[in-house]
Amino acid sequence: ETRSRLVQAAAMTFVEYGFAGSTLARIRANSGVTNGAFYHHFATRDAVAEAVLAEYAARATQTVTDATGTATSGMEALLKVSVAFAELLRTDVVVLAGVLVTTEIGSNFLAYGPYLDWLARLKPLIEICQREGNLRREFRAADLSSLLVSTFTGTQLLSGAVSKRQDIVDRVALHWRIILPGLAPPENAERVTSLRAAVFSEYVVND
Repeated sequence: ETRSRLVQAAAMTFVEYGFAGSTLARIRANSGVTNGAFYHHFATRDAVAEAVLAEYAARATQTVTDATGTATSGMEALLKVSVAFAELLRTDVVVLAGVLVTTEIGSNFLAYGPYLDWLARLKPLIEICQREGNLRREFRAADLSSLLVSTFTGTQLLSGAVSKRQDIVDRVALHWRIILPGLAPPENAERVTSLRAAVFSEYVVND
């Protein structure tokens, strides 16, 4: 329970001050625990950041599991993963902190594994989409995975700058609307476009 409380406090501190500005004193102050209790779990800022990143990775993995478990096709799963993760960035401080720590210039975790993890998670989904005829097969699945991870990363950073990520789901939906016609086989473009609209219908304000 104490460790979980410290992870939550560290995440809040990283979001408020950035990784560079998040001193151990600030994290301890946000947690409300004694110095002894804090150091029992974490000796350094990097150690508590690693714990935040581990929890972020666990929640991201659960998001993928939930999305793929309720989807009836690879394309639906891919779309649901994107909207579910966007919602997490808007509502879950631990997930947001994990992303911020791994994108902040100067962070010790700038090249951290979550990017490679996302590339690995999306590639099998993209391959399923290609077999189903919902994504064009002339593109390598690894290249499409790289495109989607790069696009989402830029989208969430822009959303953070403009609206503190309150409009992130709208932006993700818009970017899918723009890029999907170029990724879907012409004969199935209408089906894929309709599926995108259906997945985002309950979330998007402006589409």
